Amino acid sequence: MQWNVDGLGFLYRPDVFTGSFDSKIMQERHDEKVLKKLTALKSAVANENNPFAAMQLLHKNDHLRFFQNNIEAFRNAGEFEKTVLTLYGKLNAPFGSGGDAEEWSALFMSCDREALAQLGSPVPFKSATVYRGSVSGFSRSLSWTPNKSRAEKFAVRWQDPNLGSGDIYEMDIDSSNVLIYIKRSREDEIIMAPEFVKEATIRPFTS
Repeated sequence: MQWNVDGLGFLYRPDVFTGSFDSKIMQERHDEKVLKKLTALKSAVANENNPFAAMQLLHKNDHLRFFQNNIEAFRNAGEFEKTVLTLYGKLNAPFGSGGDAEEWSALFMSCDREALAQLGSPVPFKSATVYRGSVSGFSRSLSWTPNKSRAEKFAVRWQDPNLGSGDIYEMDIDSSNVLIYIKRSREDEIIMAPEFVKEATIRPFTS
């Protein structure tokens, strides 16, 4: 398959040495090994017909760019929603965000809502108050949780200046505002509709 690989680093997993050697012989041997692995990787990606499977062959640092380069192929293969959700889960965290927030909002808004919802669990409420902990001042994120006790535990941890300081927020929602409800063993996650989060009333969380 002819994938668009512009801008990819074809980065290797950490088991491959990426430095250099003082010895010319060792450096030549290393360069040969790297070239061999790179050629094999390019061949494996080119031989894969499914874009999600092709992406998984790459180093994680190349996943988002590969997806951006080949979005229509992901759509045509029925892998668009799964890939958006997978990448968002891997690249975003309370104190870090992989990619631009506006880009994530646009990607989720481009998803087929029914197809995306089917990747999660049924929304167990008609209305609820949900919570989010994040870096200070970054309240309008897509990811929230209905687990109040979990938010209270985070409140103590994230207020530690050694962690860079953070805030806990809450807002009221209806089930119609939810894109996908994801059940996890420790904390359920709700990904909200971007158009709702943009206009929602978000309050500082109080225990």
